[in-house]
Amino acid sequence: MNIKHENVPGQLQELAIEIQKEDYAENVEKALKKKRREVAVPGFRVGNAPMGMVKKMYGQNILLLEIDKLVNEQIEKFFKDNDIKFVFEPLPVEEKSKIDFENPDNFTFVYEYVLRPEVTIDFSAMPAVTDFTVIPGEDEINAQIDQLRERHGKYEMPETIEKNDSVSASYGGEKEAFFFIRDLKEDAQKEFIGKKVGDTLTVAMRKAFTSDPFFARAFDLKVDELNDDDPYTYDLTIKRIGRINPAELNEDFFKAAYPDGSVTDEASMRETEKQRIAAQYKPDTDRMFMDRAISTLLDGVNVELPEDFMRRYILAVQKDMTEEALEKEFERYKNSFKWQIIENELVKGEDIEVTRADVEAYFRDYFVKTYFGNFDAESVKEQLDKIVADAMKNQEYVKNAYDLLYDQKLVALMRKKMNVEHKEGDFKAFIDEISAQRKEDKPAEETPAAEEKPKKTTKRKTTAKKAETAEEPAAEAAPAEEKPKKTRAKSTKAKTEKE
Repeated sequence: MNIKHENVPGQLQELAIEIQKEDYAENVEKALKKKRREVAVPGFRVGNAPMGMVKKMYGQNILLLEIDKLVNEQIEKFFKDNDIKFVFEPLPVEEKSKIDFENPDNFTFVYEYVLRPEVTIDFSAMPAVTDFTVIPGEDEINAQIDQLRERHGKYEMPETIEKNDSVSASYGGEKEAFFFIRDLKEDAQKEFIGKKVGDTLTVAMRKAFTSDPFFARAFDLKVDELNDDDPYTYDLTIKRIGRINPAELNEDFFKAAYPDGSVTDEASMRETEKQRIAAQYKPDTDRMFMDRAISTLLDGVNVELPEDFMRRYILAVQKDMTEEALEKEFERYKNSFKWQIIENELVKGEDIEVTRADVEAYFRDYFVKTYFGNFDAESVKEQLDKIVADAMKNQEYVKNAYDLLYDQKLVALMRKKMNVEHKEGDFKAFIDEISAQRKEDKPAEETPAAEEKPKKTTKRKTTAKKAETAEEPAAEAAPAEEKPKKTRAKSTKAKTEKE
């Protein structure tokens, strides 16, 4: 076995691997003998099929697997021993390779690979990135507090309808509708307000609601099946009226709404709800900042990559990609590759790892806030532990949480390193900021799209044309416990590349 490599100027390098017959013959023979002991051939007992027949049926595939293994081992060893940093996977150069599986003897496999470009990030030379903070308005805070007071209020069933009540009404025999008066248009509300249990009124209900979804939900219909020519006029008989009397802002309410004791008066309640509302906007403001930061880095950092190799690489690993489609999408792919290299440089030496414990803590916090906010932690610990454990078994949930946490750390890092211009305002001002930015942004096809990145190949093929043989080994699934490991920043690098 021999490896030939000569450094040449530029990023594109060539590597030749020469394999002699003695390098693989013994292992191929052992594999054939093992196959003979296992295979069932019609007309022969298991283990007694003639070796010539076994060779004819399985020899070429066994040879291919052995050669593949040798080539991959040598390539990995070459990169590791020589501490070579590269991007993408090496691609075979078929016109320079000497491969003949029909008449196997010595083989020569030639590969091209791309040296990782040196990247310099000069943050001081880049323009400031706008970071927007949404400041909740008083109306939002009041609405949030009203919801809390209703949640902890007292439910009653009055005889007469008022504006904030719910109504159950029968129609068309035994059918029953349920809706809130607040979901009706103002004129329709007037028709219902003041009516009592047992009263009957005839109303064109579709027009009465502020939206079709509210109407469809009230009458158990599907929005996409509504008949535009039908006003859905019903004779409604009021059966029940529901009303929640909001809780008073007193000690009992604060204890019920904030069992951890963090809120004891109206002032601290308003501040707490203000922070909660602001936290709900943070994923959107983080996303805007991240998009702008990535765009600024793509514009401000020079990353040289050989475009011809990139095109061949994408076509090689993205089997459903055509040259015509690639031509339309190439800028998106190029920026995606470029961003991965910049991201690697950005996070170098930084603690940006997301662990399994981080994901579990994220799930626990989410479920506490979503379902157990009004409960004592110890009283729901067993139930919470079970829900978190179930979530950790769902690899899709784990991956989504992992990506979210990684992006949060990446955003924090970019805020620390980049020039940042801080802005703040209400939600409308935030929407205006996004709209203004879209007019200045690059066309969508020039921005990196993570979902468009070709998948990294897990094994280099020694030949583009695989032998047609009786069997092919199945891919081995990654153990669940090894997930999640964030590889997004390294997805175009080989696993031997050192950080």
